[in-house]
Amino acid sequence: MRRHHTWTTTIALLGAMVVALASCGQDKPAVCAQADELKASVQHLRDVTVSENGIDALTSALRQVKTELEQLGTEAKSEFQPEIDGGKASVDQLSSSLSAAKADPSATSLRSVGTALKSLDAAVRTLQDAVAGTC
Repeated sequence: MRRHHTWTTTIALLGAMVVALASCGQDKPAVCAQADELKASVQHLRDVTVSENGIDALTSALRQVKTELEQLGTEAKSEFQPEIDGGKASVDQLSSSLSAAKADPSATSLRSVGTALKSLDAAVRTLQDAVAGTC
């Protein structure tokens, strides 16, 4: 009878461990989901074709990136502040470049947009790398 009691206890403990381990993978911090949203909005921004959709489409997509970045900042509080600040600076730079390109759609202003977009992409990758340790 003692052996049966030991097996029952062992099986119950193993079952509890499996449930506990399974739930660990599901409880990602909200900052992880928000980082994924930011990544998706940056991908959408990159996918905009200026020759087909115009500068206004880029501006609209950039607004979404800015919103997602702000929401990530809210979720992260001060944890990733330097990386979030870098992302915000890149958003501001791209916004300025887009305004200049809209006012004067020259090859020079469009190159500036491309450079600012690459800068934003790098800033978001840096932020993603920082957040990945939490997720």
